[in-house]
Amino acid sequence: MLGVPSFSKPTLITKLAGMPVVHKAIRLFRVQQIAERALSVVPMRRKLRRSDLRYRVRFLESVLIADEIFQREIYREAFDQMDVRTFVDLGSNVGYFPLYAVEHTGRRDLIGLVVDGNEKMASESRWHVQENGLADTVTVKHGVVGYPPGVTEATFFVNPSNVASSAQPVLNPDVPSKGESIPVKVPAVDVLAEWKKLAGDRRIDLMKVDIEGFEGDFIKNTIAALELTDRLVIEWHKWVNERDVIDALLAAQGFSLRKVISEDPHCGVAIYDRNAKTHAEA
Repeated sequence: MLGVPSFSKPTLITKLAGMPVVHKAIRLFRVQQIAERALSVVPMRRKLRRSDLRYRVRFLESVLIADEIFQREIYREAFDQMDVRTFVDLGSNVGYFPLYAVEHTGRRDLIGLVVDGNEKMASESRWHVQENGLADTVTVKHGVVGYPPGVTEATFFVNPSNVASSAQPVLNPDVPSKGESIPVKVPAVDVLAEWKKLAGDRRIDLMKVDIEGFEGDFIKNTIAALELTDRLVIEWHKWVNERDVIDALLAAQGFSLRKVISEDPHCGVAIYDRNAKTHAEA
């Protein structure tokens, strides 16, 4: 996500990430592979200012994700006018969002479910949760979301660029590819079932969804979990789903658009709130 919220400013990292020539150079000179080898030995380590939570950077893409979440604060407005005590993070990548949620709310007792289909990313998310003493209330699962209940295994397409891995195989045609995606079989995660194991009948205050183009299928196939959700912050990917499609799918589930936080030529991030009437019925 290269867009910038209205309260923020573009960073150097954002500008570089938006240049096709940079993506071509990364692939040509194998920058990702070199960076991953180097950072696996000596990762960059940082500490969040208010909470003292620690995070590390072990992948080249994580530099951009840290900039997106901690510097541009792409998800800040998702917490506005809400007392967030429970969350679900679908498409967690390396697990920075749970740290931001604690940093922003000041609550170390947040109850959260964190899921990613890339085994490396789920492992890194788990490290961040455990390293910061959050594992008692935050659960990390490896698997793909967006399939109907009863599906136990599904194909996930793992790309050399971990931010491009997805349950659907179509890469962004406007960004030079870092390599071919490899289909692998992974567990299919039933979000509602996993949430009930963790939190019982508690509602989901905030659900964050960033699953690289599979968001439409997710909305259609995860109705029961959405019925428990009061606010959704979702990234839509324009080469697969336009926003009007997402608007319509979520409207059918009782959500209305609150705000488009940010948008660029490739994708956008928007907040949807559950309508008061459907909340009462749920």
